[in-house]
Amino acid sequence: MKKCQHCGAPLQDGDRFCQACGAEQLPEEESKKRICPECGKWIQADGKFCPFCGAELPEMDDDEPVIDEATGTETFVHKHREPVRDEEPPRSPQPMERPVMTGRPTPPPFQEPPFYVLRYRKGIITAVVVLILAVAAAVAFHFYGSRSSGDYVKDAVSLSQQLSSENESVTDTAKRLSQKSKGDDVDSLVKDLGKSRKNVEKMAKNYQPKNIPDQYASDDQAIREVMRDQMAMYDTAIAIAENPKDDAISEKLDDLRDEVQKAKKTARTIKVPGADFTGAVDGDNLVSYLEKYVSVQTKPDETPQPEVKADPDKQVLSSYASSKDLFNDDIGKLAGDINAYLSNHPDFKGTREFTSRANTLYIQISKTRNQLENDTSIDNTAMKYKLDALFQAEQDRIRGLYDGVSASQRGQDYRPGFQRGQAASNRYDKLNDEWNNL
Repeated sequence: MKKCQHCGAPLQDGDRFCQACGAEQLPEEESKKRICPECGKWIQADGKFCPFCGAELPEMDDDEPVIDEATGTETFVHKHREPVRDEEPPRSPQPMERPVMTGRPTPPPFQEPPFYVLRYRKGIITAVVVLILAVAAAVAFHFYGSRSSGDYVKDAVSLSQQLSSENESVTDTAKRLSQKSKGDDVDSLVKDLGKSRKNVEKMAKNYQPKNIPDQYASDDQAIREVMRDQMAMYDTAIAIAENPKDDAISEKLDDLRDEVQKAKKTARTIKVPGADFTGAVDGDNLVSYLEKYVSVQTKPDETPQPEVKADPDKQVLSSYASSKDLFNDDIGKLAGDINAYLSNHPDFKGTREFTSRANTLYIQISKTRNQLENDTSIDNTAMKYKLDALFQAEQDRIRGLYDGVSASQRGQDYRPGFQRGQAASNRYDKLNDEWNNL
């Protein structure tokens, strides 16, 4: 049965027009064309391959129309198509070979940088280099500068502990000397004093810090001076122990007292955190033990007549009295510096120096008071209590200065603390006059 060349509806033989769509039916022998599904060009409807793109054409379905290129009329007559030949199998089109490039590729044309890059390039590079160097310097200071400062403090603390330990050994040796009876062999104890002296000399030679922070330059000089003073103390102690019957033994004991006080005054100027060098030159007990040693060794053979001495314990307490005077001088200097600071500043918010100095003095006086309390060589307890009261007055004066500065740092009035310190100072002056008149 025939079908409409336009819509595919069934037709009777001889129908010129379709009863369904009214399209005119063309003769079947006319050449019909179709559109290539790949390239979209008009091609013969009976072809197997597209002559333009080489694509293989699929079988036409009965429902697929063919189109007249001239009229554009669609028909469904496919009889003009030939059957597929078996002699030669269809060949698939070969892909086109791409051209092979030979030689070196041509580089893109040179593009000149913008004018502002050329103009500021050197400045930008210089700024980057300076920034890198600054960061490197900051890192180096953080890791090496701060570390060297910490190492110096650590070494100073360790040295102060070693020197203090050596001084305790010397004091213990002097104590054993004071317990020797007349005629006892003391050579081994004198040798022990010599060993301690050599140990301090060795420590002084080995003390060669590589990096001394600027803030500790003056402290470093004081540390070296303390070691020299300590060796001088031991030299005098050895001379006294070797020849307690020397005619100038009294002068040597006086020299030892002066050396102790000088060394203690120097040690108090050292402000390295955690390093207390006062223990290295604390020779008050050393002097007392050597005095007893000399008195025993020079005691006459015959039974001595009781000798009346005026204030015998005052001589024993002379070293403590000297420490009391040194503390009073240090407190007076601290008070003077505080008054000088107030003449140019309204308060103490910008400084921590005075509280640190006051705290150091307070601790040093506490140590001296403890030694005085535990010193069993003092028989006159009344004088001992009077001297302790003087130390107490000095501590109260320091506490008043400390409280006043601390209150000002917190934004409060400093005068109440200073007034308590002045009251303690007046009490000290009264007690000191009584002491001097004993």
